Amino acid sequence: MNKTTIVLIVLIAVVVGTFIASFTGASTSVGFEEAFDNPGKEFKVSGTLDQTKPVIYDPQVNTQLTTFHLIDHDGVVQEVKLKKSKPTGLEQSEELHLYGQVENGAFYANEMLMKCPSKYDENNHLLETAEASNR
Repeated sequence: MNKTTIVLIVLIAVVVGTFIASFTGASTSVGFEEAFDNPGKEFKVSGTLDQTKPVIYDPQVNTQLTTFHLIDHDGVVQEVKLKKSKPTGLEQSEELHLYGQVENGAFYANEMLMKCPSKYDENNHLLETAEASNR
């Protein structure tokens, strides 16, 4: 093999390794218990919005802070401070994935991904089919 081929193989291996490492580290979700046991370390916490408690967003006080409660996959409810304005559709989301860390006894999320209900799920499809056949 010539030097160019060897360099190219090494470069591809580094790129693939970096790609795999970036996705495997951020894809594992933990509960609030582990996050609070390791303050200052960034974690992904997944769960559902606690609909019994209010979502607080006051742009006149702070445009970059939304406060709400999340129920993690272990059933632990915790207040979350999202360092962003209130996302559209937050209350309708099926699942939330928060990326953040514990600071001063509170969970601060820097990023949030929402899984919203699909308009293509089976129940909606059956309802739309029934409505269409009644016309």
